[in-house]
Amino acid sequence: MYTKTYSATLRGIDASIIAVETDVNKGLPGFNIVGLPDKSISEAKERINVAMRASGYEIPPSRVLINLSPAQIRKEGVQFDLAIAISLMINLGYLNVAPDFLDRCCFLGELSLRGEIKGIAGMLAFSIEAYKANFDYLIIPSKNIQEASLVTLVEQSKTEIYAVSTIDEAKNLLEAIFIKSQNPPELSDYINNCINSHKLKALSAIELARRAEQEQTTDLAEVIGQNKAKRGLEVAAAGYHHILMLGPPGCGKSMLAKRFKGLLPVLTMEKALETTKIHSVSGQLKKDLILDAPFRAPHHSASVTSLVGGGANAKPGEISLAHNGVLFLDELTEFPRHTIEQLRQVLEEKTITVSRIKNSYKYPADFTLIAACNPCPCGYLGDSEKTCVCTPVQISKYITKLSGPLLDRIDIHIELQRLSPDEISKLNKKHLINKSNDQLLARIEAARDFAYKFNPDTVLEPAAEKFLESAIHKLKLSARSFNKILKVSRTIANLDLSKAIKHEHLAEALQFRAVDFQKYGL
Repeated sequence: MYTKTYSATLRGIDASIIAVETDVNKGLPGFNIVGLPDKSISEAKERINVAMRASGYEIPPSRVLINLSPAQIRKEGVQFDLAIAISLMINLGYLNVAPDFLDRCCFLGELSLRGEIKGIAGMLAFSIEAYKANFDYLIIPSKNIQEASLVTLVEQSKTEIYAVSTIDEAKNLLEAIFIKSQNPPELSDYINNCINSHKLKALSAIELARRAEQEQTTDLAEVIGQNKAKRGLEVAAAGYHHILMLGPPGCGKSMLAKRFKGLLPVLTMEKALETTKIHSVSGQLKKDLILDAPFRAPHHSASVTSLVGGGANAKPGEISLAHNGVLFLDELTEFPRHTIEQLRQVLEEKTITVSRIKNSYKYPADFTLIAACNPCPCGYLGDSEKTCVCTPVQISKYITKLSGPLLDRIDIHIELQRLSPDEISKLNKKHLINKSNDQLLARIEAARDFAYKFNPDTVLEPAAEKFLESAIHKLKLSARSFNKILKVSRTIANLDLSKAIKHEHLAEALQFRAVDFQKYGL
């Protein structure tokens, strides 16, 4: 006997609908799954067999063939379990619905050996695709109900979503929905209760507000001194510029970077859903809706795959998990050079394409890069308190991990020095004069609103234009560096609510690229 159900597979951060065709016939007993399944799907036959038996639905000795169509798409994930089990139950007479009724249903869920339906990763992406395909019914695990409800914010569809916890619940629910679909004159209380108890309601504004509690962020005012670095972070936040901080241990690089997130605005609903989908697909979604800009800080021992994404079962990497937020690379020069170089194309294109023999995955990667590093292996080159013990060869080998093309793509370069104990004591007494996050946020929001409202072009005042021409020849700026300086100066002008770029705006932008890397051997 032949039956067909529907499920879905992930392709990058999006999903594709997959038909699950099942044929059960007499013959040499066997259970085969074809159609380019990965190992987790190939092993599904063992899970499904035991789960169905534990739920009272025995699979008699027979020849079972499962085909996942279209065959040319590689299928990945455990979400096919429920669709395969439902298809078998129709075949074996355990589920009393018409086979063509299943054409209107999509099933997602992993089975445990006890017949329970477990939550899966990527539910938001699956739900969006099911909505677009206009299925009448989407059956999902109860553990994914909160995430799936987010689809009602972005898609309009006739699709009704139902959540179940066991195979028995799925069977009873489908039979109840099928009976209702036949338009009987009246329905029993049991059928109505069965349908209503599993049906997902559209997300309300009140429910969304409850979920949207913001995370607590640390305040930039907690960092003593380092005013140039703070100003650099303010400019970076206002214009979404990448920034590199170079300085000895203890000068505050990490403290500054970790407080940068507090200068970023709450994500728009569109960006929040996009970010949530990426984290869901990667299996790292810790709450139902991400409204705060993500902050990712991978260790320098991270592999290229964990940074850019891909792998045997392709998943987004750290640069995609930082999408719409911040990627903080502390101790940048401790990363392998071939890992660092992966950022060059990403910083320009804001996406990353991971190519494999049979597939190609495209992940978004629009983030603000904050990088920090020491000037040498020991960390104290140029320090006023401690003497550097590194040889020139060691320094050159260390700093040359930062290639010229990569540095060109980073808008702001800041060199920091450690504060002396006397400076710390003196500044600590006056730390209340530091601008808090609230004060900086007000300036940053005003600058963003100004840029959006007036959409100012890159117009330079005559004095600024002459100054820039002189700087181009004196500093021998590349075309990319020239473009970065103009963008930073435009942001600084926005912070001053100025339509034209003035001499002082351009001068400050040049100061943010004034690190002399030649003294470090670069």
